[in-house]
Amino acid sequence: MAGAGTGGASPDDAAHDEAVQRLEREISLLLRRSRSVLRTLATRLHPDVDAASYAVLLAIARSSPLRLVDLAEEFGLDKSTMSRQISSLLALGLLRRRPDPEDGRAFLLELSDGGRERLEEVSRARHEEFRSRLASWSADDVGTLADGLTRLATSLAPPEARL
Repeated sequence: MAGAGTGGASPDDAAHDEAVQRLEREISLLLRRSRSVLRTLATRLHPDVDAASYAVLLAIARSSPLRLVDLAEEFGLDKSTMSRQISSLLALGLLRRRPDPEDGRAFLLELSDGGRERLEEVSRARHEEFRSRLASWSADDVGTLADGLTRLATSLAPPEARL
């Protein structure tokens, strides 16, 4: 065990801690900038869509049909908070719901045809923006970053989600 019996951390522990602190700072910066990008993309989708609702739409597009309770769990929100977001997206015509054939009390959420079209337009614009900003990066560098982010996301997931 590193540092065992020395009364303190080993140089490797100190270097690791310093690297983790740097990663924390960079993730904070990335999250702030990501929220700004999400707000911009959300308003391109519809002026009344906020960044949180845009993220919900992306989750539904990726894994639909979904139940409200599953969305709430994925985002770590209570059902009433998620219900308000879903109600807004339904009212804007971006989502539709249908009865859940496995549970008569629940319903399944999916993008409406118009919601899918709008989300695809915004997603294409987002992809082009990323392509433009990463044009000077090699494909290997982009892949290495994507692999690292996948590994980080897995490490940060709750234990039950890692199964």
